[in-house]
Amino acid sequence: MSEHDALQAAVVQVAERLRARVTGLNAAMVAAIEEAIDELDDTELLGMMHASVEGNIDTIIHVLRNDIPLDNVQVPTAASEYALRLARADVGAHALRRAYHLASEALLSQMFTEVQDLDLDPDLQWRLVHHLSGWLNRYVDWVTRVVADVYEAEQQARLTRRASEASQLIQRVVDREPVGVEHFHQVTGYRLDQTHVGAVLWVEGGGQADDRVEDLRTLVPQAARALKIDGAHLFTPIDRTSAWVWFAGDHAESSTYADRLRRLLVSTPTIRVALGSPEIHVGGFRRTLEQATAVRLVANAGPQDRNQVVSNSDDGIAVVAMLARDLPATRRWLQEVLGPLAVDSEAAERTRETVRVFLRTGSYTDTSELLTLHRNTVKYRISKMEKERGRPLIDGRLDLELGLHVCQVLGSAVLQKEPIRLDRKGRRPGGG
Repeated sequence: MSEHDALQAAVVQVAERLRARVTGLNAAMVAAIEEAIDELDDTELLGMMHASVEGNIDTIIHVLRNDIPLDNVQVPTAASEYALRLARADVGAHALRRAYHLASEALLSQMFTEVQDLDLDPDLQWRLVHHLSGWLNRYVDWVTRVVADVYEAEQQARLTRRASEASQLIQRVVDREPVGVEHFHQVTGYRLDQTHVGAVLWVEGGGQADDRVEDLRTLVPQAARALKIDGAHLFTPIDRTSAWVWFAGDHAESSTYADRLRRLLVSTPTIRVALGSPEIHVGGFRRTLEQATAVRLVANAGPQDRNQVVSNSDDGIAVVAMLARDLPATRRWLQEVLGPLAVDSEAAERTRETVRVFLRTGSYTDTSELLTLHRNTVKYRISKMEKERGRPLIDGRLDLELGLHVCQVLGSAVLQKEPIRLDRKGRRPGGG
């Protein structure tokens, strides 16, 4: 008899001896698992674990007796069902892997006992121990990979179902449909009966085919830390490049949120944020999102370097957001209010800034100091503005201040193109 045949004959002997006391093997392996892993103490899970262990023992004995390659073996149905049920019960995957490790140690110990009881040549006995140890390691590696794939697939499916259910529930609240506070908390993990700050996050540029949801999802806990918010947050994607987020907390420092987020996003200029103001309970959950959605118009219309983060809490932004809904009408209104200063030019911008600061300070001296200008320059620009308007700054001051603020926030989007200056013969400068 060849060495291979002698070894295989010995393997068959061990398999037959194991089969003769399979009930005791099952009990020993189950006991090892139950003693070491507390997560598996549920009655239903224990029953399925017993069936999984029994299925694996039967498969191992059958494969050893018949020298079947692992490539031709199917994982026991009970083992796959057990992995599926662990995933549904939210038992960690580590418990599944450890159970196989513990069970294999118990079985290998029983195998060695059977080998010692066989009347074999010492050299054959050593080769048999080596063979069984290596084979069982390969089996456990194979079966754990297969059942882990089953587990992960079910976990992913559960996460997808849960996210879909949460998304539908969030939309119902936003649409003012009745939703129970406790049911909402059970599904989403987020409570409606608290103070919320809503936000819209999106990625500027790139096509809709680019899925950037995970980039936005990863940003949210970083944003919560930057804002020093200890409460829960709720994230739901809207499409591949945008998402809604709610942050819970007391929001005592909400006036600083926009500045903090600007510092956080310095290294990611394509990600933009629109924030609502703190609002309470179910109505506030909707209202703060409405505010964030409204001020997003400001971010989309204005210069990106100035409006990467916009907040409804910023002075005047809520009004600017309403004006941003109809840019052509806002552009016409600004021309009426500002006249020549509604032009998109450096000179007009300098004058607008001077007037804006002067209206705030009411002082030529203070304005000159804030803008680092000569006092006479400030007086000249103010006088020129009044002359072009045909009335003092105090007349229509509210419209004037609002118009200047809109220009500062939205920039070129609401300004007129600078008129082309012609020479006395009606030609462009340079002979054009």
